[in-house]
Amino acid sequence: MIKSRMLAVDFGANPVSLKKGMDKTERIGQGLEEENIAAVAKISSGNNEFVGNLIAEALEKIVPDGVISIESSSSFETSVIIELGMKVGH
Repeated sequence: MIKSRMLAVDFGANPVSLKKGMDKTERIGQGLEEENIAAVAKISSGNNEFVGNLIAEALEKIVPDGVISIESSSSFETSVIIELGMKVGH
């Protein structure tokens, strides 16, 4: 989320609003079932059901303190990639 937030700020998004949105999403997301997570993700992605389901799938597969990174791609393919373990440095 931090990488995506920085990218959004680079493109002119308000960093304070992004932080508030991230905090609100975290509060809302605690204790939601997968179906509800998909519904919240769908609304957050502009009512895009496909993207909402991908986000719900990613959240289901990670541990509670896991990280989700969203990256743009030059391809026309949308995918979820799960990386197990810990990543240190670049």
